[in-house]
Amino acid sequence: MSAHVVALLVLVAVAGSDGILNLLNLPILNPLLDLLLPLQLSSNDPEIFMSTPEIIERWGYPVQTVQTNTTDGYILTMHRIPYGKASPTNATNAMRPVVFFQHGLLCSSSDWIINLPNQSAGFMFADAGFDVWLGNMRGNTYSKAHTTLNTSSHQFWEFTWDDMMRHDLDAMIDKVLAMTGQSALYYVGHSQGTLTMFTKLSIDQLFANKIKKFFALAPVVKLKNIKGLLRAVGDINPLLSLYYNNFGQDEFLPSSAFLDLAAQYGCGLEANLNPICKLVMFSIGGPDTRQFNSSRVPVIISQTPAGTSSTNFIHLGQMVTSGKHEGYNWGSDAKNIQHYNSTLIPIYNISTVNVPTYLFTGDKDWLANPTDVQYIRSNLSSEIVMLDQRLLGYNHYDFTWGLKAADDIYKPIIKIIDDDQ
Repeated sequence: MSAHVVALLVLVAVAGSDGILNLLNLPILNPLLDLLLPLQLSSNDPEIFMSTPEIIERWGYPVQTVQTNTTDGYILTMHRIPYGKASPTNATNAMRPVVFFQHGLLCSSSDWIINLPNQSAGFMFADAGFDVWLGNMRGNTYSKAHTTLNTSSHQFWEFTWDDMMRHDLDAMIDKVLAMTGQSALYYVGHSQGTLTMFTKLSIDQLFANKIKKFFALAPVVKLKNIKGLLRAVGDINPLLSLYYNNFGQDEFLPSSAFLDLAAQYGCGLEANLNPICKLVMFSIGGPDTRQFNSSRVPVIISQTPAGTSSTNFIHLGQMVTSGKHEGYNWGSDAKNIQHYNSTLIPIYNISTVNVPTYLFTGDKDWLANPTDVQYIRSNLSSEIVMLDQRLLGYNHYDFTWGLKAADDIYKPIIKIIDDDQ
């Protein structure tokens, strides 16, 4: 049995209450091709088949690909835009403020360059004079390598966001600071990229010294009140855990040629009406808020989902069920000791976070549900919450893919960092 079975279990669970997912009632994804064949070619955008570096280069920006190893052997890939188009050619040697962007669940570095240059955070920040770094957590499209394991090994996929927090953040941030010669940077996280950072800052003060300011977009810490696909994961979490215990874990919702085909043939200008596009775009993050550039939807679909481990999804389902900000229960005392040096899983406390934090939240967000976000507000010290921006009409992915994000989020952050120099 493969991770597609896990995906199927989750999707079928949602299908009962969400018509968007009714088309996934077959044991494999390939029959969906029958839905695509009658469709006309809806997009011939070459970016559908491009990687993050290729998209960056296509728009005339410099790009570097940098790899770093975690202490447990994963090889992570980061993408760097060292300067904007208007910068002098020797600007790579300048002491530019470093801004590090970390993607959310099932996403990748492409999130930050997915729209046009005047709408994408990566390009906007580079043009504003910053040294831009785009991270990729273990297991996604760009970070599927290991010093001793390969992706066909179950052991490769034995990780959750807790491992990303403990290992990936250190590896990437330390590499960036070493290469730029700076002692600290600005961090912009979305979704899971905020969950890992909030947790890391709560337990590691030495690491906290490396973060000048933390900009949390669609922040996630607890998942008790979420809706959509992850709600279903929580509801059937015992079944998923049973599958894991008997068959091991594997990759969950990776990028694939199928998604590229769906993007090219099924997600054109009428993407808001297409069930395939709705399946991919709105089953997790919330309802269609009409913020997407319809011409970019095929590119978004081709890049996302970018994959993670089945175990990571089960961990999130565990948090839905428990309502707690906690580590993953590995199912046995021995495994918990291996990961936590304790038979008990850790319960995290964000009240110890002391890095200046800026919250950007949305009222239509299913994953960073407003009720759960209130827990973050209530538990962070008022002295470190520098901004609490509540955005109307934002679902979970409008923070990275939405057209209003440039004015509502990116430009204000650029000004905050500029004023800090």
